Amino acid sequence: MHSSSTPTVARCSTTEYTVFKLTKGATMATMTIRMDDNDAELVRKYARFEGVTLSDFARTAILEKIEDAHDVQELRDALAHDTGERFSLDDILADLDQ
Repeated sequence: MHSSSTPTVARCSTTEYTVFKLTKGATMATMTIRMDDNDAELVRKYARFEGVTLSDFARTAILEKIEDAHDVQELRDALAHDTGERFSLDDILADLDQ
């Protein structure tokens, strides 16, 4: 692997890990996640098992959590505006044939 795709984990204390990915020509924010050593080891092992860097695993997990929250809000909005009107598959197919 190139050094540009190798994640770096700097141990700051027994419960603080700074995770960042080295990149050429791009600026990326560095985020610090605090967790106990057992949780940190579990996260490292899981990322390794999935074949992804710690940085990629954390980024994906965080963005998926945000997307899930957005999806729940969209569902709530749709339910709030639901008129109760439903269409059968036959009705939809008939409309498409026209």
